[in-house]
Formats: sequence, structure tokens, C-alpha cells
Amino acid sequence: MQSADQPLPGRVYLVGAGPGDPRLITLRAWQLLGKADAILYDGLVNEELLEFAPRNCVKHCVGKRGHGGTWQQAQINDLMTEMARAHSCVVRLKGGDTGVFARTAEEVERLEAEGIPYEIVPGITTALAVSAYTGIPITHRDWSSSIALVTCQGQAADGSTESDEMVDWDALARFPGTLLLYMGIASATRWSRNLIEAGKPPSTPVAMIRKCSMPDQQTLCCHLDDVPATLESHPEFKPPVITIVGDVVRAASHRTWFTEQPLFRAKFVITSPLEQGRVLRDMLAEQGAQCELAPAIEIAPPQSWSSLDASIEALADTDWLIFSSVHGVQNFFQRLHQLGHDARKLSQTRVAAVGASTAHAMLPFGIRCDLVPQSGTGAEALWMDLKSLVVDKCVTVVRAPEGKKLLLDRITGIASRVIDGEAYRQQPVTHWPSQAMAFIESSPLPTVLATSNRIAMRAAELLGDRATRLRWLSISGSVTATLHALGCTRVTTSRSTTFESLVQTALEMRDGN
Repeated sequence: MQSADQPLPGRVYLVGAGPGDPRLITLRAWQLLGKADAILYDGLVNEELLEFAPRNCVKHCVGKRGHGGTWQQAQINDLMTEMARAHSCVVRLKGGDTGVFARTAEEVERLEAEGIPYEIVPGITTALAVSAYTGIPITHRDWSSSIALVTCQGQAADGSTESDEMVDWDALARFPGTLLLYMGIASATRWSRNLIEAGKPPSTPVAMIRKCSMPDQQTLCCHLDDVPATLESHPEFKPPVITIVGDVVRAASHRTWFTEQPLFRAKFVITSPLEQGRVLRDMLAEQGAQCELAPAIEIAPPQSWSSLDASIEALADTDWLIFSSVHGVQNFFQRLHQLGHDARKLSQTRVAAVGASTAHAMLPFGIRCDLVPQSGTGAEALWMDLKSLVVDKCVTVVRAPEGKKLLLDRITGIASRVIDGEAYRQQPVTHWPSQAMAFIESSPLPTVLATSNRIAMRAAELLGDRATRLRWLSISGSVTATLHALGCTRVTTSRSTTFESLVQTALEMRDGN
């Protein structure tokens, strides 16, 4: 019995993460990730799912990397129970579905033995998603009316050795429907030979699908007796892979919605700060693009809130409030709310923005921008429209101290009072992780997106000699000029300074327009 002073154990949620695309998780999974105190996730789980978790959530990757992996099942069980005693909401995140080759039963057995409450949340297993993403029907009234899910990588209880005694290859060779083989790349020579020796025709069609539902999904098709040679000629074909064996492969659709997305296989490096970068990544992903987040700068709070606080307290006497970026908008209104105010504080103040994206960022806070430059974008364009309106006025410019002071300097010469509202800092990223660099060097080369002059400059520094070899997509003429000055000549410029325009320009680049 639990003592009175001992805290009750937390609840463990065993959650299926789906086949790969983070948008394919269930609503229940999304809810649990959003309130998780700790997450234990498999190595093949898409780490974009971790973005749904709170910032202070503890995250542990407990993936097994083939035989002799760094995490054995007993170790996972130990950590899971340890986390449950330290946290109230522990998510055990598993690839695919919790009930298909996920060893959920062993984890449930341990939780029950420890008296820890739990909940099981199913997910979409890859076998049931693969048809939608390849056009290969796993059932078909002319070809197959049944399916069998088979693991080709049996393991002993400690996860250290392979054992396939439970696989009846004779029965599978006679099976009249579709075979869906999990974890079969390392053992492909063995299982293909076993099926043929058990009587499966060597000419049986086979489709091997790598990274199902992901933007870099690949499919290899061959006959059963050609499986080893096919994989040998494609050494890049690494897990996760699911294999379809059966006549249904012949019924594959010639056109698949997934692979015909306009930006399928197009690759982009997004160098914007993390929050903005995620928005842009999601917009490009809707068109099928493969994106790597590689922020060139990080957004941090100002070293002191004093100047921004002064600008907020002076709003009643401020004629114009000018925002130079989306980050300035977000930090200004966050600070406004922290000080106990809301949008009514701006009732006597007119608002200007350097571009459409910055103006759009005000809408969630209940503010419609009074002035956005019509003749272009950026500080120079805004100044041309604003200069006659700020004479002898009180003006606040919300910006970062590292940014250009063009507006601040010019307004200072004609306004009666100018407040420099420092809302955030732009800190250059010191380096990109190896994953990002590998993506940049992979074939085909990606397009680099630059959404500000400062971002463009720092991204080019991080890229070094690569910068002039890569193709760039720039949000404005000013950013394009910066890139040209850095020696980057393969630059395409967005028609306007909105993310929507950037994505449209990416589509036109893909079409060759």
C-alpha cells in the first residue's frame, strides 16, 4: 500500500505516432503530447511530433538501432516506470500503431506489475497507410481478399539476438492474400529465399516502400527472386521500409496523389527563426516539399524591457507606432499583456508596418495596420509613405537593436519625439547541426530560403563556399541585393513579402516559370 506522504504515480500513455507524417497522428495523441511532462520516443518516430510538447517537457529517445542497439526493452521499461514516478503525464511514443510489432504488451505488463495507471492510444500502422501513399491496393477483389502482417526481425526478450522460429514460412508461402513485411531490409536475402523455398513463385511481385508518407518516400519494385540484387544496387535504401508481397503490386495506380504534389521531392532549407520557420515549413509541406529547419538567427528577449515598457506607457500620447518585423509585433503585444493592458491601449495610436507579413501578424491581437508601404517593402519604402505623416509627431519604432536604424534616424530629424522600443534581440546561430549539413549536401541540392537581410548574411556565412553553389529564394528585393553582394547569383525573388507569395514563387520555380 502506498504511504500517505508518497506521491501517486503518474499515468503513462502508450501512443501510436503513425507512419511518419506528423499530421497523421490522432487527435488524442496530439492532446497528450500537448500536456506531456515526459516523452519516451522510438528512434523512427518523426521528431517533428515533439514540437507539440511543452517547452519544459523531458524528452528521451529510446530507439533500438538494429541488433545490439543502445536501448534494450528492459531498459525502456525501467525508464518508463522511473518517469511515471517523477511526472504526472508520461507519453511513450511508438512508431505506427501501438498494437503492431511495438512490444506494447511487455510494457503494459511492467506497468501493471508496478501499479502504474496507463492508457493505450492506437495509431495508423504503416501497412494500413501504405496503400494511400503508393496507389498499391493491399486488398483487391480480383487479386487479394486478405492480408498478413509479418515481422522479419524477431527478437529475444532482451532485444539482443534475432529469432524467427515463430514465422511459418511454409504457411506464408501458401497464403492466398497480400503479405506486408515489417523490418525486412537487413534480412531481405533470408526471407525472400525462405518464401521461394517454401513454394512462393519467384516471379511474385514485390514493392518495397521507404519512409512511407514522408516527402522523401521511395518505392522499389521487383520480383521476389530479385529482392537481394535490387537492394544491393540501391545501398541508400535504408529503414524504415515496409514490403508488399503479392499480386496486388500489379494493380498499382499509374498516378498517385502523393507523388504528384507540386513540390514532391523539392527540398528547401528554411533559415528563418524557429517559430516563423515552422509556419513556412508547414505551408511548403502542404505542397509536398521536404524541408529542413536551419535557423540562421535566434530571437531572444531584449536585455532590458525598459525602452519597450516606456513606449507602452506612452501610447496615449503616441501618434504613430511602427513595427519593423513580425518578431517585434509578437514581443510588443506579449509585453503589453504582461503589463496588464490589451489592444485598447492603442485606441489613440496609428500603426504602420514595413510589409504585409508584419501587418498580418497584428491581426490576432485585434489590430489592423493603418499604413503598409504601397510602392514596395522594407524601411525605405515605408519611409517614403510615412515621412509627411510624422512631422512634429510622437513616434515609437519597435525593433531589435541589431537592426538597421534607417527609420529611426530619419524620423528623429522631423518628429517631435521618438521612442526606440527595443522588443527583442537577434542572435546569430553559431553552427548548424550535422543533420542540417547532411541535408544541404544531399542530392539534389536544396533551395535556401532567406526572409531578411540579416538572416541571408548569417546563412551565407554558415554555408561558406556552398552559398554560391546553391539556389536561393528571397522574400524581397532588398534581401536579393544582399545575396548578390555576397556572390550568390542563383536567386529568385518573391513578388511580395508574405509567406504565401514565397510558396507561390517556389511553385513557379518548380514549374520553370
